[in-house]
Amino acid sequence: MTTATATDETAIATRRARVVELLRDNVSQRDIATRLGVSKDVIYRDVQALARGAATPPDQEHRAPSAPEILAVALPAATPPQAPATPSRDTATPAAPCLAVPLDGALLADLATLTRNGTTPEDALRRAVAFMARAYRQAWERDIYPRDANPVIGRYQYETHQRSQPQTVSPPDSPPR
Repeated sequence: MTTATATDETAIATRRARVVELLRDNVSQRDIATRLGVSKDVIYRDVQALARGAATPPDQEHRAPSAPEILAVALPAATPPQAPATPSRDTATPAAPCLAVPLDGALLADLATLTRNGTTPEDALRRAVAFMARAYRQAWERDIYPRDANPVIGRYQYETHQRSQPQTVSPPDSPPR
């Protein structure tokens, strides 16, 4: 590998790390391209490479971080993956159905937003799907939309956040009041 290639790979890795940060902040790919001084096509290819887990073309000998490494950057609140148990056929319980979804840049950025407060990606996805399903059901049950159409949600309404009140504790040496 030549020095120029190593420098190019470093520049690509640095740019892609910045792309992940900007996607996490919900910056559009076009705006990322403008900020980084590259074409929108370069950013599109970066996002695709990040989603695939390969940061360099397959004909090069050096490979970029794998998908789990990218997730560690994009989803810092995610819990580390645990080693899967391998029960024997005799003792295995039926596995729960699983959903596999390709993690493109936009989905990674959305998951990073939803997990920023410490929520696990699994819980964030469950809450998001439950929220949307409830909105769809209500629109269909109230005949606002026909059942073969996806409802369009125009507004959100937030509940006021109730901060927990800190408990005041008397110093141990003070007499009771």
